[in-house]
Amino acid sequence: MAETTKLDADKILKKKFKAKNGGYDALEVDTFFDLVRSDYEAMIKLQEEIEILRNKSEQQLAKIVNLEALNLQYKRKVEELERLVNKGGTAMENLRKIDRYERQLWKLGIDPSKLK
Repeated sequence: MAETTKLDADKILKKKFKAKNGGYDALEVDTFFDLVRSDYEAMIKLQEEIEILRNKSEQQLAKIVNLEALNLQYKRKVEELERLVNKGGTAMENLRKIDRYERQLWKLGIDPSKLK
């Protein structure tokens, strides 16, 4: 971030100017208010930076929400594919069993296609 402030509320409230020739030293007063102005300009810059960072943060949060939703969709697709693969594996196992049974029936002299 940009600059740091040199003043706080206590310093401003407690500031005493020296009287010079029946009044205040104009240079001292001007110097003090230049410092006040400088600090307020720094504060405004900091507030602008904070607003920029807040906007970026909100944008990043929106991206995170979108990515989490997309991630959830992909997780569901993966789960569905895993389920189909497992189901396909079971179907393949069943086909192998049927094939073994048909071979055993052929060995026994029985045509499996003629069974009801």
